[in-house]
Amino acid sequence: MAWFFVAEQRQSLDNELRNMATAIAATVQRELDTQIQLLSVIADSPRFDLPISRASFAETARRLRERIPRWEQIRVSDEDGNVVLAFPPKEAAASRDVDLESHERVLRSGNSVIGNVVVGARGQTAFAIRVPIRRENNLRAVLSAVNRPAMVTDLIHTTGLPETWSAWIVDGEGRLVVTTAATDLSGKGDKEFARVLGDGTASLATGGDLRIAEAPLAETPWRVIVGIPVGQYDRLAQKAWMLVIAGSAVTVVLSGAAAFLLQREVSVRNRERESIANWQRMDALGKLTGQAAHDFNNLLMVFQSGIEGVKRRRGDEQRVTQLLNHMSDGVSRGKAITQRLLSFSRRSNRGAVHVELDVKLLDLRPLLRQALNDAVVLDIEIPDDLWPVHVDDSGLEIALINLLTNAREAMENGGRVTISARNVPEGADEDRSLRGAFVAITVTDSGQGVDTSNLLRIFEPFFSTKGDGRPGLGLTQVHTFAQAAGGAVKVTSLIGHGSAFTLLLPKSNAPQIPRASDRLTSQLPKTILIVDDTAASLDSVRLSLEGLIATIYTASGGKDALAILEQRSDIEAVLSDIMMPEMSGIDLAEELGKQYPQIRVVLMTGYSDKLEAGLKIARPVLVKPFKIEDLAAALAAEQSKATFSDNVVRLDTTCPKI
Repeated sequence: MAWFFVAEQRQSLDNELRNMATAIAATVQRELDTQIQLLSVIADSPRFDLPISRASFAETARRLRERIPRWEQIRVSDEDGNVVLAFPPKEAAASRDVDLESHERVLRSGNSVIGNVVVGARGQTAFAIRVPIRRENNLRAVLSAVNRPAMVTDLIHTTGLPETWSAWIVDGEGRLVVTTAATDLSGKGDKEFARVLGDGTASLATGGDLRIAEAPLAETPWRVIVGIPVGQYDRLAQKAWMLVIAGSAVTVVLSGAAAFLLQREVSVRNRERESIANWQRMDALGKLTGQAAHDFNNLLMVFQSGIEGVKRRRGDEQRVTQLLNHMSDGVSRGKAITQRLLSFSRRSNRGAVHVELDVKLLDLRPLLRQALNDAVVLDIEIPDDLWPVHVDDSGLEIALINLLTNAREAMENGGRVTISARNVPEGADEDRSLRGAFVAITVTDSGQGVDTSNLLRIFEPFFSTKGDGRPGLGLTQVHTFAQAAGGAVKVTSLIGHGSAFTLLLPKSNAPQIPRASDRLTSQLPKTILIVDDTAASLDSVRLSLEGLIATIYTASGGKDALAILEQRSDIEAVLSDIMMPEMSGIDLAEELGKQYPQIRVVLMTGYSDKLEAGLKIARPVLVKPFKIEDLAAALAAEQSKATFSDNVVRLDTTCPKI
């Protein structure tokens, strides 16, 4: 195979040599034909009717030389070879052509010819392009243009001849026209430059051998010869040895390829399993959606009954209060169902936020309870001084549900699950890869435990000890969540006594959100501007705040809100919806931060695609529906943030860098 490769490469190089010789021959022939055609047109013009006027000839010849500067001289010769007219004029009044052979060929054939290279009286070489001057079918004279061989050299270089290659042109008498290697050999015998051998090679007179190819000019007895150094030509044989060496490394390459193919096969199988897992997840999501639709219909029934009851019993304060309580509970249940749907479908991924764990875990208790069965007891032990964390709250919810589901499956006959939490100061944890302070959430069960051999693989994708064929991605999701949050997850287990999974989550450096109290009016502003493009939502928020806030302004959009702020200087806070036409609530908050930095801004939304895509907002965001306590806490957080920023000395970013 190596020698076959070399033979193919040499054949390709031989073809390239022939193509280059043919290209040079075609280029030179094309230029010569162009000059012949131009001379023929001039010879047939009335200016060259005999007798030819010297002034007319001189003017025509001058214009021809301006068009083709390579022409050394333009001549008119009679039938005997005497030069009767010349431009530029010769020193002698009359002389004879040096190349009489080509002159006689024109007379014999009556056609245009290219003369051979001749050496003039001054030792300069040249060749002539000759065309006949006919009148009344009789040849009366010959029109010639004398060219220097340098013109041909320029044409060779335009064909892209490689620098290491050689090329030369030989005329019909075996004399050199031009060479690319030497400029002083023009007009001499071709053997003074190179001796062509019969095996496709040539030997240079200066030493060295060439691999050559020849190509004749189409209408001229000239030949073009192109050569490449034999050493460069034979260098292809070295590639054969390189192929042998490469062949010796095939075994190693095949081993690597086998490993790659094995890894790819494993990846394909993993993707197939992941597709099955996604299908199972979508099936579960469909069932969950059906259950959510059932629950929402029940909630709508609660509201419908409550509205009808309030209409009929407006004077029965006890009954109205009872109905309103049922409707308030329905709002909380509906909000919880919406959050569950978004969390399960992984659409509610807003990135890391400030999470108060003591409040979060108490709010999640009903949802966490549903992840267990009736035979499992759930205990939640949270200290009062627990730090807040900086995590994705939806991801935290899914991680806890996965841990509880894993605990439930480890206790077939029931048992106890305990969720506890503690603060981990910086440096207190033995894991050197973690930096900073953390909060440890531990989920402990009284199940059968995990075997030591499986303990190191428990977080691997698709690893499962279940016998039902399920993929076992729950703990993998927990591990992924912990890593993405900048923390870790650890597990300890004892066969027959249960397992303990510990989530280490980074502590939040944001100020703690004040807890809502009975004195809401102390945390609510005296004047507030509510912005919402939905009239019903705008009126509902305004009615809920009447009696708690002294002055309430409303606006149907961001531009209206800015117009009101220009007229009212007493507005202390702005509560704006996010999804609005023209100017969103996020854009409004940015504009208010520039123009009115002293005003507290809180955003509200039922759903925002930007937030779901992970956009981080510096302002508090309330999810509709929300309570007055939630609004008071958000405004208090904004107030504490503003107080903190007032004590910070800001750098002047406009100063030039040193």
